[in-house]
Amino acid sequence: MAKFSTIITFIFAALVLFAVFEAPTMVEAQKWCEKPSGTWSGICGSNDACKNQCITLEGAQHGSCNYVFPAHMCYCYYPC
Repeated sequence: MAKFSTIITFIFAALVLFAVFEAPTMVEAQKWCEKPSGTWSGICGSNDACKNQCITLEGAQHGSCNYVFPAHMCYCYYPC
């Protein structure tokens, strides 16, 4: 019986140890500021093309097509 309780205690301690190391790390949420692309012309129809242009030509972190009346426009996102 003592051997069984020792094994159970060891398993419990191992689970607690694994739980401590698996806890998610909190990261401060980054705020993004958007502005219309200065290099995009025309209607934005491809999120990938917009993203690539924002990153390579304008130094942004991200880009996407957003609907702004009356058409889809390419917006670039920068850290605020």
